Amino acid sequence: CLDCAGVINGPAVYDLCDVCDGDNTTCLDCAGVPNGPAVYDLCDVCDGDNTTCLDCAGVINGPNVYDVCDVCGGDGTTCDDCAGVPLGTCEYDACDVCCGDGTTCLDCAGTPFGTCKYDNCGVCCGDGSSCVCLAIHKCPTVEVDHALLEWSIVATMDRIEHTVDVLEGIKAELCRYDVARGNLASEVAEFLGVSNSFREILENFCYVQIFFKETLEEALATTI
Repeated sequence: CLDCAGVINGPAVYDLCDVCDGDNTTCLDCAGVPNGPAVYDLCDVCDGDNTTCLDCAGVINGPNVYDVCDVCGGDGTTCDDCAGVPLGTCEYDACDVCCGDGTTCLDCAGTPFGTCKYDNCGVCCGDGSSCVCLAIHKCPTVEVDHALLEWSIVATMDRIEHTVDVLEGIKAELCRYDVARGNLASEVAEFLGVSNSFREILENFCYVQIFFKETLEEALATTI
């Protein structure tokens, strides 16, 4: 009549874990069931299925997470706009400018990358004929040219008169030069020659302008 501990008529018996005089705790599974089947999974969950610690790529305890573009394991660049802002709103406009307003490549007609330009009359895509009032020897003449021509003649005459004044001043200085004390420098003589040539060129230019002005006035008179 010995018990499991060898005591005659003793109280010790084997517990559910087959331990003599045990308390049934040495064979408990993680759920507290003696000799139960439950164990901790790889996610350290009792009786789990190893899914509670998966990363977005399905790797147990893996490092992968969703980036700002909602891409698993991404680098946050797949949803950048043209300015490099994740999930930004900037786009390339018709002129291929990021976040542009589509105006930087417009021609005068408002067409992106168009070929229209303003002509001499200030007309977009014009042929330059809308402000021509007459033609002399098949050369179109804009109305404003007449006023500019008169102004250029006055300016040229004023320049000639100024040149003459300068030459007269040089002449006066040379008249006071004491020839007995030295020779007249050849550079001064050369300057005088160049100055006289310049005067002749200006006079010829003025003559041509006056002739053209007279021709223009005659053409205007015949068209009125």
